[in-house]
Order: sequence, then structure tokens, then C-alpha cells
Amino acid sequence: MIGQTLGHYRIESKLGEGGMGVVYKAFDTHLDRPVAIKVLPPEAVANAERKRRFVQEAKAASALNHPNIITVHDIAMADGADFIVMEYVAGKTLDACIAHKGLPLAETLKYVVQIADALAKAHAAGIVHRDLKPANIMVTEGGLVKVLDFGLAKLTERDEQDDRTLTLDRAPRTEEGMIVGTVAYMSPEQAQGKKIGARSDIFSLGSVLYEMLTGQRAFQGENRISTLAAILNQEPQPVSQIAPTVPRDLEKVVSRCLRKDPDRRFQTAADLKVALQEIKEESESGQLAGPAVGTPPRRRVSAPAIAAAALLVAVAAGATWWLMRPRTHEPGKELVLTRMTSDSGLTTDAAISPDGKLLAYASDRGNEDNLDIWVQQVAGGQAIRLTHDLADDHLPTFSPDGSKVVFRSERAGGGIYIVPALGGDERLIAKGGDRPRFSPDGNWIAYSIGYGLRAARIYIVSSAGGEPREIKTQLPWAIFPIWSPDGRYLLFWGSTNPIGLGADWWVAPWEGGQAVQTGAAAVFDRRGLTRGPATMASDWSGDHIIFSASLGDSTNLWRASISPKTWQVSESPQRVTTGSGQEPTASVAVDGRLVFADLNGALGLWTLRIDANGGKVLGKPEPLTQGRADNLRPSLSSDGKKLVFISNRAGNPDVWIRDMKTGKETALTATAGAEWNPFITADGSKVAYALLTQGKSVIYTINASGGVAEKLCDDCGRPMDWSPDGRGILYWWGQPVRYSAIDVASRQRVDVIHHPKYNLHRAR
Repeated sequence: MIGQTLGHYRIESKLGEGGMGVVYKAFDTHLDRPVAIKVLPPEAVANAERKRRFVQEAKAASALNHPNIITVHDIAMADGADFIVMEYVAGKTLDACIAHKGLPLAETLKYVVQIADALAKAHAAGIVHRDLKPANIMVTEGGLVKVLDFGLAKLTERDEQDDRTLTLDRAPRTEEGMIVGTVAYMSPEQAQGKKIGARSDIFSLGSVLYEMLTGQRAFQGENRISTLAAILNQEPQPVSQIAPTVPRDLEKVVSRCLRKDPDRRFQTAADLKVALQEIKEESESGQLAGPAVGTPPRRRVSAPAIAAAALLVAVAAGATWWLMRPRTHEPGKELVLTRMTSDSGLTTDAAISPDGKLLAYASDRGNEDNLDIWVQQVAGGQAIRLTHDLADDHLPTFSPDGSKVVFRSERAGGGIYIVPALGGDERLIAKGGDRPRFSPDGNWIAYSIGYGLRAARIYIVSSAGGEPREIKTQLPWAIFPIWSPDGRYLLFWGSTNPIGLGADWWVAPWEGGQAVQTGAAAVFDRRGLTRGPATMASDWSGDHIIFSASLGDSTNLWRASISPKTWQVSESPQRVTTGSGQEPTASVAVDGRLVFADLNGALGLWTLRIDANGGKVLGKPEPLTQGRADNLRPSLSSDGKKLVFISNRAGNPDVWIRDMKTGKETALTATAGAEWNPFITADGSKVAYALLTQGKSVIYTINASGGVAEKLCDDCGRPMDWSPDGRGILYWWGQPVRYSAIDVASRQRVDVIHHPKYNLHRAR
């Protein structure tokens, strides 16, 4: 067709060819400008479905006006040819830009933010691209991205519909079961021919981003069928294994886009764009966290916060497994760390078989929103999934011969189960119980019941099953037992207080006898280690106890010597690991190799839709905040338009406010102290919060629109609620905790409720 004329368009050269037609560069003789023209091949015009999709592309794309989406000028027919006229973009397709090792990070972030923005615009208009791939993305010499080819786009229905607003798609739906699109970039639901939506494009963008970072396709088989099988059943190789310099936060974004379950991906392209934009800004400012491998950044993981109204606070954690040898650190000899797993979700509760050949752990890698027990060889190879129940299965431990794994399951109210280490039927051993441990001879399993309650107790049960029996420690509160190497004693976290106050390590003979206090708690106090369940013992090897303890912001593994004669703990515990994450438990093999999980996470805000009338849950929780900062303590205005919360994204706990309609988030405070307990008035006009500084808690109020904060009272506690009319604030203070109210205008206070003995919580 070169040199021919279609209407008033003169064809000059061929630009490319795809499944939906041939693209030419042409000249518009009416407006004197270059254009791009896509022409359907003559043999395809007779195909009604192909022609319908061709027309649909033009209508869909012409409805969009966005700098990163190709502009459609016209759709016409001339000389028996159907064609669409688009703006001409001088540049290269993205697949021509991607080198075999991928693009530089700065270029990748620059392009992918624009692509996500284009998709957000299209999705807001009810349009799903359905064929996003590098060949459908143009990049100009100036770095401007243009998304092309809505030839497979589908106009989707709005989510909120009722009988009065229900409308039909402007074009018939693609029949369920028909696969359209380019195989290597399809979502699992698209590959199965299922009904798809905007989250399918998010998966495709994840595949494109993966290729931009690594130079390799996320899913690639020898043929179409094997590629489809990989998309449906396999996880791509972790980005960090191919491109070790990619920041961990960006790797997490890729992994989340490529979730098999659409509900676990980013729910909107707008949310994805925000996450990518934050990473881009941090990268440009030099504040972006380092690669996904190596030592993670220092981060404090706060205790889980309680959900408020329809807002949830959850911990998202990524775990790394390491193997260390030798256990005893000799001067001049380096400890060797080997990464054993690379999951993007939660992988935790490490256990190594006594012979050091197998690893067991709990992981949500099964993509079913729960933890299961997995086993893999230390030498390498695929992991084996041992459990499949929808409840959480965790805290595995090997039998002495490595043939069985005992674990805690939350199914049916919770209990201790055993499963063959290489797969088989799971068997209930004892109802209830926590942290089960095999005895060195394999005949018994010790566990505890009642953590967090009065009268916690330790029990043992035969590994073959039978009636559990209580270990008489002579203490009213005892948890988390581990066996001595000779199997004659149990070490546990115990207290003479019925609710566990003043707990310490104790040692007692399992067959009965007097428990001996080790003095470990006093040693920890003098060393500055956090005292409590964080200092629970993980394993007993020789004359040493391996345990987890917090010093500053990190929780690492430590080793303490214990006397076999007096059971007293030595004064000089030694740090075994020095990571900046959270390392809660460990397991030691006979030869001294040690395995543990290194957890890094942040508290995030989530939303959960509920029926306002019946309270029925509508859908699944969706993330509200992104990034690696802690966001917690949410308070929502009555109309749901404004949300205040605490975030340390600027390096310090400050009060932030979010416009729930636009998603814009703004810092209301920026002090050197730590703000806490923000609460917004019912009408969303004012915010009360506590400033924690120099051992005091000072209550301030500030307009939700910003401005200068006003001190309400000195050292008066922490706010807990506004009165419905916004004139008074309820706050808690003292020990035991009591509640008072203060009138904002007059500053007059009145005691509301207290108890001489018990603390009071969550008054409203």
C-alpha cells in the first residue's frame, strides 16, 4: 500500500504488524500532519468478530484523553479497507528498548509510572486494555510513554449498579472461554478464558515491569501451551535473583502484581501508580532502601493495632531464611549466611532436622491467605507442601530421626498435629497447645496451653498419641518448653505470678521435681535486652541456650551459657546475628548449623466494606496505605470522608490526614516528639492527639485543614474519643488506667470512670 491514498491519507511507510492489522505511517493531506494508520487485512474484514473488536478499539481509545495514551483521530473506510487514524509517535517500542539485562532503574521507574497512570485513566473510564505488552508501549526520544492498541479492550460494567442505573456494555462481551491477548503477558484468569477486569491489566503490567527490571519474561515456555501452564501454576524466578540491585520495595510491588489470585494484587491501577511514584521519588532523592538481598534496613515493627470501624491494621511481612555455620564463632572466622527462600509473602517459623538435611517452615506461598507447613532439602530443590488446611498451620519441629514434623494448627479450635516429613496424612495428637517439641528420644512431645491467660501450663503427650499429662512445675504460669539435650529436663518461661508478671527462665525435671529459677531475666535486664516473650528460648544445644531478644530497634538471636549443675545463666550473653530485622526463633542441627527467619514488615491501614444495615462483610480487605512505613491508629470521620492516623514515613511518628475520596495524604504535625492516639471529630473538622515528649503526654488539638496546634492540657494522658458534638474529649491517664473528660473551651475536667484495682481500656 506504500504510495497509495486512503481517503485523504497518503501511505508513506510500514511501521509494524500485529494480530489486529498492519500499521503504516501516513500523511494527512487535509491537516498537513503525519499520522499512524492501522488497516485491517482484506481477508479479515469478513470476520465479524474481528471487525467488531477493531471498531471497539477506536471507540474505546477515542474516549480517552491522556498524555500517555495514543490519541485517536478518526475511524473510516475507503477503497474497501477499514482503518483507524492515530497520532504518529516518533520513537521505539518498549520491547526494542529493553536490553537483555533490563533497563536502568531510573528509566524503568520513569516509564512504569506513566504506564500505570495511563491504565488508571482507562480503568476509570471502564476500559480494560487486555493486551498490555512491551510491543504495545511506545517510548519517545524524550522519554514520554504512549500506550497503544486497545484492539482487545473491553468496556466493563461499573461496580455500583442498581435497577435504575444498570446499563449494558457498548459492545457485546467476549464469550467466556475465549482466550484473547498475547500469551506471555496474560493474567491467569485471562489464560483460562474467564471474565476479566482491571486487575488483569495489573498482572500484565507486573509482567512488563518484571521484564524491564530483569531483561527476561516472567513466564516463558517452549510453546504457547507450556507458557500458559507456567502462568497458571508456577511462580516466576524472584527478581532479586536475576537483578540483585533492584530495591526490595520494588520487588515487592512486582510480586504483588503477579499474584495468581486477583484479590491479592493491587486492586486499582491508581493504587499501583501511587506505590511506584513513591519508590521513584525515594530513588531520586537517594532515600530508597537497598537491594532485596543483603542486610535489610533498620525498621521497627510495632505491636499489631486493633481494627477500628471498617478499617483494619495488619502486619505485612517478607521473610528470609538463612543457614549459618559454624555455630561457635571463632576469632578470624566469618559466619556464612545462605539465603534459603525468597518468597514475597510471609515465610517464618524456621526448623532444621537434627541431621541438617531438611528445612521446615510455615509460609503463605500457597496463595490461599493462610500459613501451611512446607519442607525442602538444605541442598536445594523444590519445596514440598505438607499441609493444605485453610486454617493456619505453623511452628513446625522435626522428630529426632527427621521422619516426622509436629506443628501447631488453628483448625477446629487449635491443636498439635504430626505429619510425615515427606508428605502424608496429618494426625491430631493433642487439642490446644502451642510450640510443640519432640523429646531427644522421640517418644514425647512437650507443649504449653494458656499463653496470655491465667494458669498457663506445660503438658507432654506420647508421640504415638494418647492422654496428655501436665508437668508439675510447682509454678502457676509456665509456657514454651524446650528439652535439655539429654532429655531429662525442660527449660521454660515461667512465673510465680498467675498471669506471668516477672517471668524468667526456669528448669524442671519433666518426670516431676522442684523447678529452679535460672536468673536469666536479671542478666537480660543488666545487658539491656528486652524482657518478656521476646526473650523466649528457641533451642538448647550443649551448655548453651539460643534465644531471641530485642536490643534497640532490632530483634536478634543470642546465645547464653547455662550451668548443668546449678542451672544458672552466665552474665555474658553473646549476640549470634546482627540483622536489623526481626528474628523471633531459631533451630539448631546436631552439627551446629542454625536456621532462622529474618522478618521485615510494616503496619498498614486496610479497608473492609460492610453492609451498613445488616453488617454483612462485602468482599475482602483491601490495602489503604502502601510503602515500608508504619501506618496505624486510624480514626474516621462519621461521613467517611476524612481519616487521621499515625505514620512514621517522615522518620518520626506524626499525625497524617487522608482525603478518602481523592486519596491525598497530608502531614498535620511534624515535631521532634512522637504523636500518638489521633482522633477526629464526627464532623471531620478537628483532630485531637497526644504528644509524647520528655516522659510527658500532652494533648493538643488542630484543625483538620491544618494550621497551628493548640495545647489543651499538660501531662494529662492520651485522648480516646471526642464527644458527638465536638465540645469535649475523653482521655485516659494514671495507673491503674482511668478516664476523665475535658471541655475544650473552658478546660474544665471531670473524672468519668475508674476502678481501684483494674485498668480500663477502649472507653468511648
